[in-house]
Amino acid sequence: MYIGIFFEPVTSKKWVHYGTVTRKAGGPMNFGFNSNVRVGDAMFHVQTEDRGPSHPFLDTVVYMAGRVVYKRSTSYEGFASGMDAETLAQKLHERLSQQHREVIAGLEGRTLPFQSEEHAKSAAEKADTRDGLDLRLMNPKSWLAAGNVVLEIELSEKNSKQRIGDADVEACLEHEKRRTLCAEGRTDGKGCAALKFPMPSNIAEGSWLVVRATDGSRYGELRFQLKSKPRAKTPAPVSR
Repeated sequence: MYIGIFFEPVTSKKWVHYGTVTRKAGGPMNFGFNSNVRVGDAMFHVQTEDRGPSHPFLDTVVYMAGRVVYKRSTSYEGFASGMDAETLAQKLHERLSQQHREVIAGLEGRTLPFQSEEHAKSAAEKADTRDGLDLRLMNPKSWLAAGNVVLEIELSEKNSKQRIGDADVEACLEHEKRRTLCAEGRTDGKGCAALKFPMPSNIAEGSWLVVRATDGSRYGELRFQLKSKPRAKTPAPVSR
């Protein structure tokens, strides 16, 4: 059985992710991913691409205001040796997607080591909470029962406490920069939503259960750190 240790609001913006495929004239297809990521007041653009056989690297570049603030480059020359073209394309696409997600997770978690433009780091750490969203777990003592998760969420504005309807909410599991979507929905006219899903039995130690809400440019988040414990009474998350 897994129990939540704590949860906390985070003020980063949910990322938007889409993939592209490009082909140079007469050359092989190159895969790429692009995302706009808002963290506090800062907007970042994350671009990941396969440079192709002549330069076998998977490159991720993070831009802020048109300037490069972070780069990550991973060689796949040895990995690609002896692999047929179709299998290689599939494996590279998976690795490209993983690297893209890892960099975005670093941005959202404010752990990415910026290589230039020091002001970018301070901007990312600055969180404007005036119009932020406040998520409340309404069933902290009964959200996990018989292996099933039921998260009863109430969503409101941080300052005015006005309930927010028709907002997107989702729950996902995170472990070592990997994120798995478990459930999603929308709040009703009273700002309430229920996210239901079976808790996987093979959750790795140190995983997180994350609940996110977005309403336009506004964002809110709750995080539960999960730990393996002997069977006992139904656990409850404790607010930090």
